[in-house]
Amino acid sequence: MSFIRIAETSSYLPQNEIFNDYFNTKFALEKDWIYKRTGIKKRYFSKKEESIVDLCIEVSNKILKKINFDKQEIGNIIVTSTTTDRIMPGISFEIQKALDIKKCMCFDILAGCSGYINAIDIARKNLLLEETKYSLIIGVEKLSEYLDFDDLDTSILLGDGAGAILLEKVEEKKKFFSNIISIPDSNRILTCNPNEKISMDGKAIYKFAVTETSKNIKELLEKSNEKLENIKYIIPHQSNIRILNSIADKVGFPKEKLYTNLENVGNTFCASIPIAIDEMFNKKLLNKGDKIIIVGYGGGLNLGSLLLEI
Repeated sequence: MSFIRIAETSSYLPQNEIFNDYFNTKFALEKDWIYKRTGIKKRYFSKKEESIVDLCIEVSNKILKKINFDKQEIGNIIVTSTTTDRIMPGISFEIQKALDIKKCMCFDILAGCSGYINAIDIARKNLLLEETKYSLIIGVEKLSEYLDFDDLDTSILLGDGAGAILLEKVEEKKKFFSNIISIPDSNRILTCNPNEKISMDGKAIYKFAVTETSKNIKELLEKSNEKLENIKYIIPHQSNIRILNSIADKVGFPKEKLYTNLENVGNTFCASIPIAIDEMFNKKLLNKGDKIIIVGYGGGLNLGSLLLEI
């Protein structure tokens, strides 16, 4: 019987740092107003000429440089994003070409901010069912192109970036459980149509995220027969510090074990989870045998959590 493990991670943030002072001046805000309400001090915006494919290539090349393996053994490339700039060919096909991988399955996922949760679960199923050894999963956003900079609610939160995880099929037993659902967004609380800007209902998103995510995590623990105290970290979609703290309170999980990097990265939608996981590996916070829960929630409405063993 085969299992999956995280073989390698990488992340990329553009060079253009945008500190809160930019928005403080624009909206005439007090110095710490944004930080107190969001937990964010800065975010990154891509240069105009830097495409979403460029961001993906950066994280993909980092993966290839960090681990010694045959890239031709990558059986599928999955890209998840809410800000794709192309219909056909998808971003994943562009990455295959850039990496010079001769044959693999490529596809892009549109599943809102929690698309990376879907991508990991789909990649795992594919690895276990196919004659494939590796899956490259990329979360990427260029949200700066879809921001309404006159909208205080969205513009202060969002940033650009990319993160990647290389999943590997192994024979060593590794725990993995998933709990992913979709709920119709009848009130359109988080939307972005072609040629339009991102629109969100902050209060409705807060209620959805806190109520449904905490319920989802509890269901995952019951499904996996795992105790909360055995979880080393919960790694959530990096949305807003108030949402994250409320989820921790509702689940009964210590806030110091809820990993956040909002302060220095902002909310990068589909890229937020892989960026955070790469950061944790770089800080040596995750070790073999650790059990973690990854949580995503966002547009769709889409919601999911994964319990996996490092």
